Amino acid sequence: MKKKKAEAKIRVMLVDDHPVMRDALRVIISAQPDLIIVAEADGGQAAIDLLEDARPEVVLMDGSMPEMNGMETTRRLRQLQPDLKVIGLTLYEQTTYLEEMIEVGASGYVLKTGAPSEIVKAIRAVAQGGTYFAASIPRRSPATAPERVAIGELSTDELAVAKLLANGRSNTEIADSLDLTLTVVETRRAAAMSKLGLRTRAELVRVAAESNWLEVSLLPKQRSAGAARPETDKVKQRRE
Repeated sequence: MKKKKAEAKIRVMLVDDHPVMRDALRVIISAQPDLIIVAEADGGQAAIDLLEDARPEVVLMDGSMPEMNGMETTRRLRQLQPDLKVIGLTLYEQTTYLEEMIEVGASGYVLKTGAPSEIVKAIRAVAQGGTYFAASIPRRSPATAPERVAIGELSTDELAVAKLLANGRSNTEIADSLDLTLTVVETRRAAAMSKLGLRTRAELVRVAAESNWLEVSLLPKQRSAGAARPETDKVKQRRE
């Protein structure tokens, strides 16, 4: 009788300049059977130095580190590993921080003061190709939303593309999901952004948050144990 193949664990890197915070995150993540910490870094450059050997799938990123902040670190890490998923960590409930992190490619945002379960949910969500944003992020009410946002003007096809884009999908992933050519996706994306009066993906995410488009389960990617990278229990740590 063949043994059942073990599920591949989600490989996580911690990037935070506060040892106490890394300790707390380590306890939370290590308690989960499907998660494994493959690296820890106390700053942006340390994270960049560890990336190639650690090969994380998800990074928990402090936003306010000295020398190289979370936004710049996220931008550089994703240049080196485009499929990397990043979750921003912060003490502050600021939509500005959310927009900056999304603009450089982050897939989620969690408050450091949030429940441990929220951090775990965020990791699993982005690892599957979704997004995750803390429920406590301030959202404007429809009454205060800019008049430029006219969702009703979007066609059904444009709306479908806009929702997937807001949920972290690339043009190629949207094309595969909706069985469209890349050119059609780009055309519908441009039309949707124009009608909404938006210029960046970060602005679209804000509209999506206000419109309840941010669905963790929206066309998630399925993890495949066979296609996963080799698992290792070795933890590379960058200590002060």
